[in-house]
Amino acid sequence: MAVPFPDWNDLRDILLITDAGSLSGAARLAGISQSTMSRRLAAIEANGQPIFQRDEMGRMTPNARGQDMVAAAREMAAIYDKVKARLTDAPPPLRIASCEMLSRLFLAPSLPVWAMRADSSAEVSVHDDVYGLDPDVYDVMLAPMATAPERSTGQLLGTLDMALYAAPSYVAQHRIRGRLETLDGQGVIRASRALADVESYRWLARLGGNVSLLSPNVPTMMEACVAGLGIALLPQDLAANDARLLPLDGPPAPPCDIWAVAEGQSGSDPRIAGFLKWARGEFRATHP
Repeated sequence: MAVPFPDWNDLRDILLITDAGSLSGAARLAGISQSTMSRRLAAIEANGQPIFQRDEMGRMTPNARGQDMVAAAREMAAIYDKVKARLTDAPPPLRIASCEMLSRLFLAPSLPVWAMRADSSAEVSVHDDVYGLDPDVYDVMLAPMATAPERSTGQLLGTLDMALYAAPSYVAQHRIRGRLETLDGQGVIRASRALADVESYRWLARLGGNVSLLSPNVPTMMEACVAGLGIALLPQDLAANDARLLPLDGPPAPPCDIWAVAEGQSGSDPRIAGFLKWARGEFRATHP
């Protein structure tokens, strides 16, 4: 007849006795009486195969058979702890870096939708110059771009319609009447850094004019335009309803591409890949 092998509960008791060095210590760790722990060990060793050696001081150490059981118990405990941590601990937040413009136009109104379907929360940081960030400080970056940077995973979310704007004071001072075919002789607020490579801002540069301000931040451009510093190319969603600005009649501007990117191979992470897919659908639904 085969000798019954200790099950997981038995192995756990063997591990407790080994770590405590005594029945009384193991009983304290398990939250039971010493007599109960003693009966458990007696049942495990009832088949006549002892597991522990006892010295003259009463300290218990596993014999060769017991050491194999202790090693198995430690492996099983480590696997259990790992699975428990994965299934019960809250995952870290998804770190999203963006510019103020997209924070206003997309992230702030749409992230509550993401929160209702996501397994993790989102942590949003807004930057004046999002293009200069170290990739280590974010999981996903949302920004106007010409294309995804090299060695990154990118998703084109969609586009924003753009138009030329100026402050009423600037229009009056420069006596702008009718359609502007070029910006020659006008003060122009231009893009800098990676924003300057976006086709809509490359188009603006081709219209000419005198540079009155360079900035990688669209809301900064907008406030400078409001202050009368020059003509700015702005998203219609941001500027059309601002009473401080006037739309100018001129050549139609190309739309501005909006990208979400993740550094390197991190885009294969299920959380990041899921966000990129969701963001594309949500952006196109809210900015058709």
